Amino acid sequence: MKRAVVVGAGVGGLTAAMRLAHEGFEVELFEKQPGPGGRCGQVTVGDYRFDLGPTILLMPHVLRDTFAAVGRELADYLKITRCDPHYRLHFADGRSFTMQRDGARMREELERIEPGSHVRFAEFLRDGRQKHDVAFEHFVTRHFDSVLEFVAPRRVPPLVKSGALTSLQTHVGRYFQSEALQQAFSFQTMYLGLSPASAPSVFSLLPYTEAEHGIWFPQGGMFGIAKALERVCVEEGVDLRYSTPVRRVLVEKGQAAGVELADGRVVRADVVVCNADYAWASANLLPKELAAARTARVQRQRFTSSGLMFYWGLSKRADALLHHNVFFGRDFAGSFDDIFERGRVPADPSFYVNAPARTSAGFAPEGHDALYVLVPAPADPSGVDWAAETKRVKAQVLARLVKEGIGELDIVAERVITPADWQSGLNLERGANFGLAQNLFQLGPFRPKVTDAEVEGLYWCGASIQPGTGVPTVMLSAGFAVEKVLERHGRGAKRDEAA
Repeated sequence: MKRAVVVGAGVGGLTAAMRLAHEGFEVELFEKQPGPGGRCGQVTVGDYRFDLGPTILLMPHVLRDTFAAVGRELADYLKITRCDPHYRLHFADGRSFTMQRDGARMREELERIEPGSHVRFAEFLRDGRQKHDVAFEHFVTRHFDSVLEFVAPRRVPPLVKSGALTSLQTHVGRYFQSEALQQAFSFQTMYLGLSPASAPSVFSLLPYTEAEHGIWFPQGGMFGIAKALERVCVEEGVDLRYSTPVRRVLVEKGQAAGVELADGRVVRADVVVCNADYAWASANLLPKELAAARTARVQRQRFTSSGLMFYWGLSKRADALLHHNVFFGRDFAGSFDDIFERGRVPADPSFYVNAPARTSAGFAPEGHDALYVLVPAPADPSGVDWAAETKRVKAQVLARLVKEGIGELDIVAERVITPADWQSGLNLERGANFGLAQNLFQLGPFRPKVTDAEVEGLYWCGASIQPGTGVPTVMLSAGFAVEKVLERHGRGAKRDEAA
């Protein structure tokens, strides 16, 4: 039986492990944390539960396809619910805008902000659909082994149609005149840790996807995805080893031969799939002669932002909040310059509040509430006094919630995670939550491939790997990795013997 080792139990690692086991490989998965999920893990503070990182599920068809690839129905493992309304945006001038699922109500919201905008919104969505369809057919669902594949003559027209060559900020400005609606249809790059000015306009597919396919939430939160994947892994016979860090990938004569664990034990394998953060793993898990050159290349690339996180348990419900809520600071564009260019938390930060108890039970005791607050912050956190910034930003967030009519919060349980904590706790290089950025020159083949260029038998999946960051795309990267394993090694022994 062919053996595979998977490093990391994030969504990508779990997906790769269950698919390899389904194909007949003997699979061992090693994870430094005590449970599954990685960035898609869970935070528990007393009687309150929170998703650790991602809170929004887009493109649910990718999740369904992931389970179908191992002969399962998603509904047998996880219930997902469509959020309605999608979310509410609060602008710095006191106005708000609710992104509605219902077309008539959405028209009312648009016309209230900018008369005539509902017509341009329809045009914007039509263009977003085209970008979505082109991107998925030609780029998102394809793995590129070389730049030449990406820029081949047959791909140039789709590349132009996808909007990869213009910025999202410029693109949105062609449809909406008001600053409020420009923010409403470009802030989604925050999902990717990018500024609208640096994000290609292909990412207008995100507001299109929200409008057309919806925003979804799994029972039990996004952590529920990790638990569902874990359940399939167990059914497929994956040996899950939590609280078991990997010290290094073993490389012999240019071939991955397994891993060495932190306790010194060696686990040999035909295949190694690494779901650890690519930049961190390149520096810390590869042999020294490879790590230095690899790290130098990676550090020249652009990273995404990080997040200053507050997880608050409340003694009573904050009923004025929807499930998803965004509060914009006074200087929307300048705040991205602060984060990405100046390396500081904006003076008047924008922030996102997730109140999952609106959609799913079990996050807080009856009559209480659980709020997750994300404040976009700079990566590379070493030059910031996070104790002082945490105190300042917390006060600003609480004051803004009072000003917006949410009311004063009676916080009875709290946990704070800073960019420095992301860096040390989950081994995220620079504390960059979303890994490597997805600007023009870090899309497609400009991102790391799933097959390692220098180590045969070493494969990668995760946020920094093709096709990019986000829960659905990380699942796709794991699928790409498994396909490459099968091309190189064929199926494992179990299925061949059964046949």
